[in-house]
Amino acid sequence: MRLSTHYMYQSNIDSLSRAISDGNDIYLRLSSGQILLKPSDDPAGASQAVVYQNALASISQYDTARMYAMDALAQQDNVLNSVASMMTGNLAEKIVAGGNGTYSDADRQALATEIEGIRNNMMDLANSKNSNGRYIFAGYKTGTAPFLEDGSYRGGDTAMTQMVADSTEMKVGHTGRDVFMSGSQHDIFAALDKAIAALNQPVVDDSDREALQATLDAVNVSVLQGIDNLGKCQAEIGTNLQHIEALSYNADTQKISLQSRLQQTVGSDPDSMITLVSQSKMSEFALSSSMMVFQTMQQMSIFNILR
Repeated sequence: MRLSTHYMYQSNIDSLSRAISDGNDIYLRLSSGQILLKPSDDPAGASQAVVYQNALASISQYDTARMYAMDALAQQDNVLNSVASMMTGNLAEKIVAGGNGTYSDADRQALATEIEGIRNNMMDLANSKNSNGRYIFAGYKTGTAPFLEDGSYRGGDTAMTQMVADSTEMKVGHTGRDVFMSGSQHDIFAALDKAIAALNQPVVDDSDREALQATLDAVNVSVLQGIDNLGKCQAEIGTNLQHIEALSYNADTQKISLQSRLQQTVGSDPDSMITLVSQSKMSEFALSSSMMVFQTMQQMSIFNILR
């Protein structure tokens, strides 16, 4: 093989070009934080990375759904706590007191006014809105107040649900009909209206007193039934909140596993980065060596002779 000046220059230039190209490729991957930059680098790995990325995106979507579900349940629980406090405290006591034989008509009318105030406060709670201005107890008719002032229900009949995990749909709300039993024999607002009307009626004789007591007893049964119903609603909310927490914990564990696998697949994990840094050092050494060889070759006699 004939050794020529052109050949030696070209061979060294090719060596320098390869070293520079290899170095640029390594630095590009280092700056990107991963080894796998395009599907052609590793077709199988790129395909698997897409699977992991889709799985992580799905988890993220359900994370958001669970956040909204927890917010809806928590707001509902706060309202129900306030309603339960009224029903188990002031309201029950006042209805029982209404049958006190020592009360005058004026006393009963004053009591009716107090019960009416409680009833109106409960109505306000029944028409509560969430942070987005949507009615909590209206089912899917969130833009319409579930209760009219007379206590009639006009909200939706289907409770709100939310997909909180793959193949897991959860009830995240109760309708006003479910909570306050509108239209049933234990309709809270209808019962309170009866109590208010009865207490405002004068008691003239024993028959009036017996009629009043019968009405108050029936109202008290409805209140007790309402308290029991509220307890069931709150228990369901508590159970669902616990379920969401468990789902979130499982999702977090799965997310960590998937992220680790994805990092290993695309080469962004610590071990891959350490290997890439080592390769960059070797690339720098190779480039430096090629440049030194080229500089040394320029001093060889063959070049001096052919000048």
